[in-house]
Amino acid sequence: MLLTKSPLFIATLLLAACAAPQTRTPNVNNETTNAEVKKQQELVIEDYMSNYKKLQNVSSRIVTNGSDLCGDKTAGYYGFNYWNQDGFKPAWKEVTKSKFNLDERFKILHVVEKSPAEKAALKEGDILVSINHWLVPIGKEADKQLAQKLAEQAKSLSPVEMSVLRDGKEHKVSITPVKSCDFQVHLAPDDSKNAYADGKNIVVYKGLMDFFKTDEEMALVVSHELAHNAMHHIDAKKKNATAGGIFGLLLDIAAATAGVNTNGDFSRLGAGIAGNAYSVEFEQEADYVGLYVMQKAGFNIDNAAGFWRRMAINNSQAITTKSSHPTTPERFVAIEETVKEIKGKLEKGAPLNPELKK
Repeated sequence: MLLTKSPLFIATLLLAACAAPQTRTPNVNNETTNAEVKKQQELVIEDYMSNYKKLQNVSSRIVTNGSDLCGDKTAGYYGFNYWNQDGFKPAWKEVTKSKFNLDERFKILHVVEKSPAEKAALKEGDILVSINHWLVPIGKEADKQLAQKLAEQAKSLSPVEMSVLRDGKEHKVSITPVKSCDFQVHLAPDDSKNAYADGKNIVVYKGLMDFFKTDEEMALVVSHELAHNAMHHIDAKKKNATAGGIFGLLLDIAAATAGVNTNGDFSRLGAGIAGNAYSVEFEQEADYVGLYVMQKAGFNIDNAAGFWRRMAINNSQAITTKSSHPTTPERFVAIEETVKEIKGKLEKGAPLNPELKK
């Protein structure tokens, strides 16, 4: 009696009643499958790193040439990126060791084109040993310690002496950092066609990297996100949300005085509405300021507006629907006008500075 009521018995009956495939499929053994798992992991890492290097080559020109717009949010820039095995999940560590020869030590992943690191002859594959006689750590929290040390040493923009292992031999490298916007540019392994700024970082999704046809399109997006940070848009949104929340709180208190429990609904509503205030205008400003940054970085802005026609093809709702962003036709026309403005200044030899409200 108990057997007939067991989940296993019920599942067996259900499967017996289901239609099954009719063909004889190939046998798949674990050894072959595991080998394919490793191969696909290698391809994923290679593709991600290829896109990451492209992004860093473009963004380096933007963060260094746009530093005059970043106010006090500036830092020293070296122009190299590093990695080690600890940056990967356990299931991926085997392939990082066998294919990319990674371990706990920090290895130079990429030397950015025309950067201080390239001028100092730092090479991909170099293993970091010391920075101004400070031994590079390994193990837990080592990545944070290394990032902090590099940031501290770059503040003065003075030469930084590094010791690296190259082909088993120790080499000395002297890198002189240059001034840049203090915004780290990251690549998110996500297929969505999106990018965002949070006030400290710029994040571009891999799906958008796959969408880009040219470096100019990539530069347009990175410059736009840098403009969000440089113009303090995220701080402004937080300030607006706080103000809206306080106003809503006063309404909640007034309702409570009248004997009505709102459960904080007015506070949440006020914060939400105020936090999204001027969202479209902030996006328009980021488009405008970002184009100046792109021009300063030496990218061709002539066809910048065309990116939004391609985005419209990808998302036709954006042609007529305006929510937190302008419509794609509005962005196209505004960028075309900004290009004319910038070209006019170049012809006159006028400073390339965005026009501020009087």
